[in-house]
Amino acid sequence: MRKISILLLSLIFFWGCSDVHFIKDNVVRVKVSKRFEERKKIASNRSDELFSVFQENITTKENEALQFLYAYMPLCDLADYNGDFFLKQVRSSFEARESFEWGKQVPDELFRHFVLPYRVNNENLDSARWVFLKELKPRLKGMSMKEAVLEVNHWCHEKVNYAPTDSRTSGPLSIVRTSWGRCGEESTFTVTALRSVGIPARQVYTPRWAHSDDNHAWVEVWTDGKWSYLGACEPEPDLNMGWFTEPARRAMLVHTKVFGDFEGDYEVVKRSDNFTEINVVENYADVKKIYVQVFDRSGNSVENAKVDFGLYNYAEFYPIASKSTDSNGLAFLTTGLGDLMIWAGKEGEYAGRKINVRQTDTLRLELGRGFYGEQIADLNMVPPVEKDPYSVDESKKKQNDIRLSYEDSMRMQYRTTFIDSVTACKLAEEKSLDNETVWNCFKKSQGNWKEIQKFIESTSAGNSAFALDLLDLIADKDLRDTRSEILEDHLNNTIEKYRLQDYDSKELYLKYVLNPRISNECLIAYRGYLQKAFQDKFTGERSEIVEQIKQWILDEIQITEEENYYNLPITPKGVYELRISNAESRDVLFVALCRSLGIPSRLEPAEKTPQYFDGKEWLNVYFEKQIVNQPITGFLMLNKTAKDFDPAYYMHFTIGKMIDGVYESLDYGWDSKLSDLPSKLELEVGKYRLVTGKRGADGTVYAHLNHFEIKKDETSRINLVFRDPKLESKLLGHLNMDRKLINDSGEEVSLKSLGNKGRILLMWLEPGKEPTRHLMEEFKDVKMRYKEWDGNIIVLQTEEIAAENFSEAFFANMPSNYKLCKDNNNELIALAKKELGVSGKIEKPLILVLNSGGDIKFSSRGYKIGIHEHVLKVLEE
Repeated sequence: MRKISILLLSLIFFWGCSDVHFIKDNVVRVKVSKRFEERKKIASNRSDELFSVFQENITTKENEALQFLYAYMPLCDLADYNGDFFLKQVRSSFEARESFEWGKQVPDELFRHFVLPYRVNNENLDSARWVFLKELKPRLKGMSMKEAVLEVNHWCHEKVNYAPTDSRTSGPLSIVRTSWGRCGEESTFTVTALRSVGIPARQVYTPRWAHSDDNHAWVEVWTDGKWSYLGACEPEPDLNMGWFTEPARRAMLVHTKVFGDFEGDYEVVKRSDNFTEINVVENYADVKKIYVQVFDRSGNSVENAKVDFGLYNYAEFYPIASKSTDSNGLAFLTTGLGDLMIWAGKEGEYAGRKINVRQTDTLRLELGRGFYGEQIADLNMVPPVEKDPYSVDESKKKQNDIRLSYEDSMRMQYRTTFIDSVTACKLAEEKSLDNETVWNCFKKSQGNWKEIQKFIESTSAGNSAFALDLLDLIADKDLRDTRSEILEDHLNNTIEKYRLQDYDSKELYLKYVLNPRISNECLIAYRGYLQKAFQDKFTGERSEIVEQIKQWILDEIQITEEENYYNLPITPKGVYELRISNAESRDVLFVALCRSLGIPSRLEPAEKTPQYFDGKEWLNVYFEKQIVNQPITGFLMLNKTAKDFDPAYYMHFTIGKMIDGVYESLDYGWDSKLSDLPSKLELEVGKYRLVTGKRGADGTVYAHLNHFEIKKDETSRINLVFRDPKLESKLLGHLNMDRKLINDSGEEVSLKSLGNKGRILLMWLEPGKEPTRHLMEEFKDVKMRYKEWDGNIIVLQTEEIAAENFSEAFFANMPSNYKLCKDNNNELIALAKKELGVSGKIEKPLILVLNSGGDIKFSSRGYKIGIHEHVLKVLEE
């Protein structure tokens, strides 16, 4: 009896202790604690700001959850946020777990890695978690976990939809204020919303599509024991639905970055001390695990060789994954069934070969062999085959579309609360400012207009013009997410201390002293802070002060590239306080400090080297030792072989230089035309590879490779060869040309009456959806060619899409030779589906080219970059 009592007491004690802990696995808890102590040392210069929170009245669970966050958070978060902020994150996540029934269903490991983490990617952080929880909690009351997921995405769609923007990722609350964002921002926002209510969620990403020169991010969510996917801010009737479903079935890699040391049952693409990148492509596509074995010239296995799995995209072989070989010389990747360029290298020795995944089990590469092919080679890079779409319950889709339309109206109603031109111009007149410039700033500021208004109103009469200059200097996104007190800090701490007349030009003063924007860092009020911190510290002439700033940074700032793994720049204030930084953030601090002290400074536009203006010229400032040897160079002349084709860099061709066994693309700018480049390019001597390519309608790239060498003072002349994609001449189907449509005047017209130039172009579009937005954006570059064709572009409106969505703004980029018609009862699209042999949901944009007899000569479903080129090629035949 005594033994039973002792056993019972022991179990009670074990259960009690287990319930006290947030991390119940003792091995994991010890590992996290050890890592936490290491991070405390790294962040010792901000010890009070970060770790004094542990002296507060917190529970054991809160303590362990905080330790977990600190153990793995990137350097930028240790530098730019405080302990109270992270404790709020912990408490809000615990509140969500207790507030909903599904909180009990979520396994501890999933909660730890996919609910608790406050950061999704490289977004600016804010208080979204508790703001969203407060708003969503009553809305989700009584729902199942799956119902809640679908409802949260509807809520997200009420707030935000897609629009292209720059690469800096705004925080979730800023996205809500703006009411739109790119796919990376939409997915970050949606994951934040789902986590805020205790639902495990993650942002997944295909780094490059195989069939199109583009990429995409979306959301995976864990419900009822399994992971499913959804389009962020793009609600569908059910999970595992989205416009990207068919493209994802052709993906070569889909991955996600998991916070911390994650031990889930997944293939690991990359593991670091702070995160685990896992491969989830098998959730979407037919896949195969391929092996690469690397050996030397003697046939011995090579360990720690780098293996790049290269996918043709943007005219280069982009490494969708890079792995190191094991002791047997092996590396592997689970990937889709398309073509890859496999490249292995170590210590300057290299080898590479194009493979078809479906036909490859193990590829053997001999280092030193180089490219397994001819010096000049033609390659067809074939993506995974396009599959028939899944079927969709049309009645559910129709109900969902009605709701989406209502949610669009809610978002548009919110946008009507933004400042109007009358109010903006009235403020401009009060401040004696140009009406058009002020109104333009307000239009760009979107939902942040009150902060811009507050900033302008706060400026004195003598400073108003400088305030407007500042607003004109910063990026459009800065106008949408920067608070007035930040702008006031930069304005007041510049113009009150440094006079315009003391500088060589107004442009120099505005762009390189007043301007708070340096790189893609989050704007904060650092200027007054740095001026106070360095008051009277530096003396002398401008060059002497710069040298003292440089020396202070070298003495005080420690550099690490591994710890700041999201590559999100640390703010100048954060670098100063933490005294640890990545090199990019250190350079931003240098420029910020110079500008704060009235010294014109910048990051050189091409190389991003820190510079200051000495009164005559821009001088580089180097923090690392530089090789002083003058580079030995030769020249390259590219001979264009096609008269009427001006190829674009990164779209149609790239030049790669061999560096440490890998071809690295030279940067001549995105979409720079060949005609924009110098006729003779000066290049360092060495080995190079010219890659050209054109993509066919099925996604196949017709590539041409030319391996060449640049020699000292010699000129290499290389033909820029482009292989035209094969056009399918087969009949794809037939549409009756007497079929009736409804034109924009409400009259019935036949397809035959709309034909012109022997061809008719039909486009079923979906305003507001990302694929259609991309297609419309690309019209800008080909507008004149469509006009010159002079046939009719028929834009078709299906029944479920409201006519007001086809607004004047929607057609802004289209040529004038378009006509909007209604596909009455969706009869024509139903017939097109039948003729094309499509049984499931047909993705829009759906594009058909018909001849005068109604034969379908070309078809495309969903968005593909460069689709206009394929369409025009058919139209111009």
